[in-house]
Amino acid sequence: MLVDLHMHSHFSFDAQPNTVMELAAASIKRGLSVIAVTDHKDYFWNRPPMELDLAGVQAEIDKARTQYGDQIEVLKGIELGEPNADPTAMELLETYPFDVVIGSLHAMPNDIDFYDMDYDNLDQEQLLRDYLVEAKKMAEHGGFDVFAHLDYPLRVMKRDYNHPSFENFMEWVTPVLRAIIDRELSFEINAAGLFAWMKQVGPEDFVLEEYRRLGGTMISIGSDSHAAALVGRGAEECIAHAKRHGFHEVMVYRNRKPYAVSVG
Repeated sequence: MLVDLHMHSHFSFDAQPNTVMELAAASIKRGLSVIAVTDHKDYFWNRPPMELDLAGVQAEIDKARTQYGDQIEVLKGIELGEPNADPTAMELLETYPFDVVIGSLHAMPNDIDFYDMDYDNLDQEQLLRDYLVEAKKMAEHGGFDVFAHLDYPLRVMKRDYNHPSFENFMEWVTPVLRAIIDRELSFEINAAGLFAWMKQVGPEDFVLEEYRRLGGTMISIGSDSHAAALVGRGAEECIAHAKRHGFHEVMVYRNRKPYAVSVG
């Protein structure tokens, strides 16, 4: 079974202008059985949260379910950026029903996204240590279902003179993984790195191996696509990555409850 629990529609600020209907139609052609539409709502330490038209998202999901419900399961999701930065993030989840909630860390408490940082003029090693400390705090906070793309800063901080990796940072990675396991979160295998300089899905092999060694069992798969043409990309590579490390099931969520599905 092919699933994709991380994709974005036109309701996300950084996505192509594709509707949920278009995502669903493209996903059917791609051979996906279950998808989750997880548009961005980022929270910040020092300013108000990002706006997201939740009523609009719901209306489009309802329309896609009516049109394609006999061909694909369309889950209502959301990607909460920095959900521990603002208590209103958890209040949102008490107000609106979701099938799956992704938690992600795109920025540090200075509210600057890793994508926008000036890496030529900062201590990259210290930044990665600080990031992993913050990632642990986010995992410990919990309140969401899937811990997304731990490798996000590695993907965006590459320069000609460096080769970003968590290889020398396992002292800080392991506590993050322990917190993910303790909070019963799924650990996401994210395909975006396959199409960046890394040329492989994330997390790195030794990170996923450590997650397994610590007793982690819950894996989620996401393309992190921001266009209908890209839904499900890297799904087979994500599954292969999971299976190499002994994971033969991935999680899907309905009404915030996890269900394991076999990937062979």
